[in-house]
Amino acid sequence: MSRNTSFFSSNKTGLLFLFLQLIAFTFIINSHSFHHSKFLNSTNRISGAILEKTNAIQNYFSLKKQNAALVIENEHLLNQLQVFDEKESNLSLVGYDSILKYRFVQAKVISNPYTKRNNILTLNKGKAHGIEPDMGVVLPNGVVGITLNVSQNYTTVLSVLNSQSKVNAKLKKSHHYGSLYWDGKDFDKVFLEDIPIQAPIQKGDTIVSGGKSVFFPEGIPIGIISEIEIDSKAYTAIAVDLFIDMSSLYNVYVIKNSRKEEQLKLEKQAQNE
Repeated sequence: MSRNTSFFSSNKTGLLFLFLQLIAFTFIINSHSFHHSKFLNSTNRISGAILEKTNAIQNYFSLKKQNAALVIENEHLLNQLQVFDEKESNLSLVGYDSILKYRFVQAKVISNPYTKRNNILTLNKGKAHGIEPDMGVVLPNGVVGITLNVSQNYTTVLSVLNSQSKVNAKLKKSHHYGSLYWDGKDFDKVFLEDIPIQAPIQKGDTIVSGGKSVFFPEGIPIGIISEIEIDSKAYTAIAVDLFIDMSSLYNVYVIKNSRKEEQLKLEKQAQNE
């Protein structure tokens, strides 16, 4: 006699009892609506909890894909917004591509030594993606830096957290212009200089990009004024708390100014005259 046959023979009474119990339980569930509903509710709770946990796990692992899609969508929206702005200011012109001034290229920060005095970032895109030296690098809510050296697939960036960095900026409410610089200390704070004494400023005022350089469009949010020092003749220190966290940069946008060379050529010509 085989081992399996021996098992069933020696336990046939117990197995028959369990079988009959299962049949009885099934009849009770099906013949009594109260028991039937309780049973369904219990199974629904269990299956619902399992589905909820499964869905949470699936959502967690899909976050990376969703974030990548959002970055691409942001790049597209930034470029579409620029098309709209150019269209509104050039209604008599035909062909948006011919008048488009700025284009945005998404890139990832793969190196960000923000604790040094002269910080240089590295991006994962380069010449193959249309990036060149002297292009602005931004986020929708802040200025990151300016491109330096570019290889086929990588780019270094002069961070705003660099003692050599100067960014044209202005007061959003009054359009008085100055320059942003970093004092080499706090990674979340820069300073605004060259603001005329007649400019009405106060804590909480918003600072945006000035648009008077070839690197950045006008109006990109930068930060808010947190401290003001003044003497009888000038502002001696205007501290600006940055909107973006320069210690946790990941996805950024490189700005291609299609009219940069034309502007620089004209300005150089004016200087030589």
